[in-house]
Amino acid sequence: MTSQLTTPPALLIKQHLTTAGQQLIEVTLNTPKSLNALNEDMIVGLLEHLPKWEADPQVMAIIMRGAGDRAFCAGGDIRQLYAAMAAGQEAKGQQFFDAEYTLDLMLHEMHTPVLVWGNGYVMGGGMGLLQGASIRIGTPSSRLAMPEVSIGLFPDVAASYFLRQLKDGLGLFLGLTGAMVNATDALDVGLLDVIVAEDDYARLLAQLQSLPLQQPSEQAQTIHQVVQHMTLAEGAPESDLADHRQALMQALGHENLVQVVEAISQLKGRSKWLDKAIGAMERGSPTSAHLCFRQFNSNVPSVKAALLQEYILGVNGTRKGEFQEGIRALLIDKDQKPQWRYSSVEQVPEAWINSFYSHENIINASFE
Repeated sequence: MTSQLTTPPALLIKQHLTTAGQQLIEVTLNTPKSLNALNEDMIVGLLEHLPKWEADPQVMAIIMRGAGDRAFCAGGDIRQLYAAMAAGQEAKGQQFFDAEYTLDLMLHEMHTPVLVWGNGYVMGGGMGLLQGASIRIGTPSSRLAMPEVSIGLFPDVAASYFLRQLKDGLGLFLGLTGAMVNATDALDVGLLDVIVAEDDYARLLAQLQSLPLQQPSEQAQTIHQVVQHMTLAEGAPESDLADHRQALMQALGHENLVQVVEAISQLKGRSKWLDKAIGAMERGSPTSAHLCFRQFNSNVPSVKAALLQEYILGVNGTRKGEFQEGIRALLIDKDQKPQWRYSSVEQVPEAWINSFYSHENIINASFE
């Protein structure tokens, strides 16, 4: 039995009745034309429903997916934020980051199992949702990235924490370059928990609906086992990363950002995948690179601490022009020629980066 709730069109919610009389909640991000970019309606809807589901003992699990087969969620819908920045509406920036990061923290703190079906593109704000899930599911089509360096921002949505957790310090490489990793590499470094077949979604839904009634802790373990038993036996993509892992680890081991960027740049010519990543780093915002490097080395102790720090950086980012210029060049005018404040990481003064950490005229985050 399935019932449909009335929700904003950008967010579709279905309640599936399980054989044990519980509810399995299915959430679909429903803007496939924008690759399910995370917009205000989605965030508001999730912030409204998640606490109710968490408090309802009849809800056994929540599964999130994106409409269509191209993406789970290709980032935050930042066009509205650009318009607010262009109009000098500073409060909009605070509201945007506060709401998105509140949602990210809520997902990380949920006791009800949350599964994310991370097929296709999963980037930026979509990564925030995926990394907050109890079970992060990839498919052969999965392409994960934190590409904020290209728009003058910084890896956010708790990336200051979760990129640090990845193997061999490779989170710094992903942040500095915005490199897109396939499912095999995402599983290897720690961004996914499992890879399943592209057409196994309906089977997963059916198996979850047929689970017996259990204590919450036992049920969470059973759900993990169900997903793990669906692990793809063959057909996962070949690693893009494996051949460069040692070289990247060596490059990332340098003491300062200038040395790290130079060492990564010297790895050109090894593969098309790596060259694309290096090119994005070299074209990206030098300010973003510095913020990424400082955040990665700040050793924030928790997801919440990361989000609180990122909130300050994000709000300041909406006021300083770099983020606005990045969005303009990539998404508005689409000339792909951002005029960054500084032309290289060597030229960025420390005082400029320090200014992003100022709390002046910033309202405390609601999740503090």
